[in-house]
Amino acid sequence: MLSDTFDAPNYSWNNEPSRAEVFKQFKSAVYTTDADGWLTYYNDAAADLWGYRPELGKTRWCGSWRIFTTVGAPLPLDQCPMAVALKEGRAVRGVQAVLERPDGTLIPFMPYPTPLRDASGAIVAGSNVLLSLAPPTVLNIPDLPAAAWAEGLPDEVRAGLEMDHLTGCLQATLAALADAEFGFQSDCERLQTWSGSAAERDGIICQLESKRQRQRDLLNHRLADLQRRTMLFTSQGRL
Repeated sequence: MLSDTFDAPNYSWNNEPSRAEVFKQFKSAVYTTDADGWLTYYNDAAADLWGYRPELGKTRWCGSWRIFTTVGAPLPLDQCPMAVALKEGRAVRGVQAVLERPDGTLIPFMPYPTPLRDASGAIVAGSNVLLSLAPPTVLNIPDLPAAAWAEGLPDEVRAGLEMDHLTGCLQATLAALADAEFGFQSDCERLQTWSGSAAERDGIICQLESKRQRQRDLLNHRLADLQRRTMLFTSQGRL
């Protein structure tokens, strides 16, 4: 179970039992940070939303494995709404984003990040409430340049493909396979400094491997279809 307190001296704000008890009662995902954005607390709902339990004091700005804008562009964590709230000293409202779990599941959400100040007005911490906006969905090939080739083309489009178009599709699919492997390796590198429980780390790796295999299966199926059609084209001179 997630502890409601964090023992490091720099995180004493989060050790107030009354605050922790209040946050435990929230059904929505809630987390807090220190003034520099390092996570000091999150409730079980936040862990469920993120799909894993990030390390307190070593995870910055947000516990989401990855964040995208609503149009699918990657959003660096140091530009996420909580980062903006703490850096600019203001509550951020009315924005939406999409978080990705380690297994590739995507969840649109609306954050409510708010800087917390002491009596002098200095920012001493931050709090955020995350409201999911839609049921979780699994994105087949998230954040890949060649994602458009992950699914089979409609018959009416395939019937008009020429050899140069087929070649481009093949190259894009191979690039997507390489990107999927690179993404998996990059995600695993993020765990090299993991100092939390081995069970949590193994669980994250299991999610990452599941995502990679799902990507591989889809792209290999697409590649086999393109290769078959290329062979037909070259042997018969048509599709």
